[in-house]
Amino acid sequence: MEKKTRKDGLKRAFLFYALSAMTAAVMFACFMQSSSVKEVMDLEGWVFFAASCLSHASQIMLPSFLVSALLVWCRLSRTANIVQAVLTALTLILIDLDSQVYSIYRFHINGFVLSMVFGEGASQIFTFDTQLYVKETLRLLGVFGALTCLCAYVARIVYRRRGKAYALPVALSFVGCTLFAHLWHIYASFKQHQSVTKSAMLLPYYFPTTANGLMFDLGMVPPESYQNMADSRQSSDVSYPLNPLDTVTPQSLPNIVVIAVDSWNRRALTNECMPNVYKYATENQWFTNHLSSSNGTRSSIFGLFFGLSCYYWESFEPSHIQPLLIDRLLQLGYHCQAYPSATLLEPPFAKVVFGNVKGLNVSTPGDNTFDRDLKITEMVVADMKKRDKSKPFFSFVFYDLPHSFELSKEQNVPFKPAWDYADYTRLNNDLDPTPFWNLYRNCCYQDDKMIGRVLKAIDDEGLADNTIVVITGDHSQEFNENHRNYWGHNSNFSIHQTGVPLVCHFPGQSAARHNYRTTHYDVVPTLMHDYLGVRNPVDDYSMGKLLNDSTPRLWHIVGSNLNYAFIIGGDTILEKKAEGALEVYDARMKPVTDFRMPVKEFDQAVKELNRFFKK
Repeated sequence: MEKKTRKDGLKRAFLFYALSAMTAAVMFACFMQSSSVKEVMDLEGWVFFAASCLSHASQIMLPSFLVSALLVWCRLSRTANIVQAVLTALTLILIDLDSQVYSIYRFHINGFVLSMVFGEGASQIFTFDTQLYVKETLRLLGVFGALTCLCAYVARIVYRRRGKAYALPVALSFVGCTLFAHLWHIYASFKQHQSVTKSAMLLPYYFPTTANGLMFDLGMVPPESYQNMADSRQSSDVSYPLNPLDTVTPQSLPNIVVIAVDSWNRRALTNECMPNVYKYATENQWFTNHLSSSNGTRSSIFGLFFGLSCYYWESFEPSHIQPLLIDRLLQLGYHCQAYPSATLLEPPFAKVVFGNVKGLNVSTPGDNTFDRDLKITEMVVADMKKRDKSKPFFSFVFYDLPHSFELSKEQNVPFKPAWDYADYTRLNNDLDPTPFWNLYRNCCYQDDKMIGRVLKAIDDEGLADNTIVVITGDHSQEFNENHRNYWGHNSNFSIHQTGVPLVCHFPGQSAARHNYRTTHYDVVPTLMHDYLGVRNPVDDYSMGKLLNDSTPRLWHIVGSNLNYAFIIGGDTILEKKAEGALEVYDARMKPVTDFRMPVKEFDQAVKELNRFFKK
């Protein structure tokens, strides 16, 4: 009898789980209702979205079932019923609330939202009248009412011994939907089917699998270009730019050379470590308080070329939206070329940033990073000499040596003592960073010699008076400067991972050193507004300002759509983790436990961040 009772309890728990998962799937499907993503949906997208809703719902509801099953096994069937019902109710309520948050802010419930709603000052943003309280109460009662009916229905089925064979088919359906959704997303994301990639973003904390590298290895062919793939499905959930570009043709068009150094710590820009770039900085515009758009390459390069946060990557990539800067250069007849030491295929900068550039260098031959850095130096110098003098050129030169730490014994000079290689297993909070730092400085020293050759070639070819040069890093490289055991990059958003040098040569401008805050988002509007004949307000297409604008860069956002942070006054860091938690740190990465969210300012910052999404 006891065994039979336990079996009935498990059947009841599983049936309740199955029906509640289906309910949650329907609620997830309703996220599409108020989203502009439905404009791009096709049969492929709808099938994927339906499978994803059911798959994600089955996983969201699984914990409540497992807890209930454990209680049943412990002979606490009545408690199991109550616990499962309560947990399910709370989950469904969170899904409902999340749908409302997403329709307003374009992101799902996270620490920022909770701090805004429950923190001090929330009344400045949220004014709830009686009608809204009544509406939300009715929604809440509706959830509990539906669950009560669901509980009664489940009890009735189990009591009548119906549906003995439902468990296995339902479980297989959930597993099948999960496998299908992830496998199809791997293919669709590689092929840039935006009905799939965009619909996946609607589900809260749903992370379907991608495997672009594997697809390349299997011989799969990516789309030829964004431009050639335009079809009826390729409308967008973004409105970018806010207004069509209003342009005039400049009387003269300068050449533009952008030199980026991967993982460039601004402490390395000294006369001792990088004499060529240091001298160049003192003779031109040196922005000493410059922040990247992230602590990693993918988001940083996106911010540098779009003038926008990488928060938009997941919408821009499937919509085939290219940087306005590159499009404007091509429109004006520029010859555009990239000189990457590391491949541009992963992250897919070749598609996302340079998708409209024909004949692009996407990779560089070489046995090691030093050889590839040397090779791109030789390539860009050679191309300057044989350039078509009838048209201006744009060159993007991307060095990688300070990121890879790949030097031979003979090249690992002049700073001593220096590690032979980056031994990450030795890193700890008590380690003396000097030998590691010297290895890094030796990498910067070697790249400085190569950058010096590029700068010399510009002078030797008589191009300096008509060539803009921008030298910066994608992000920085930390060496435990905060003494909190942080090394490298991609682990925090402090200035030691986001602060990079910025040196600019603008023809005709006198040397100056600027100490006010600038950001990666400022480079695009400066080039577009001052040199490429774009007359729109900067806000139409960028989150930045002009580089000569010294007004404060408030609420600077860094990171990606999953893990991002706002850097505010005093370089306080408000970070939203990928799992949704909100963490606050001071400038030295010390946790701030008594932080009071300035909700009015944050609300405005989020609205600014989301202003390129369709309303």
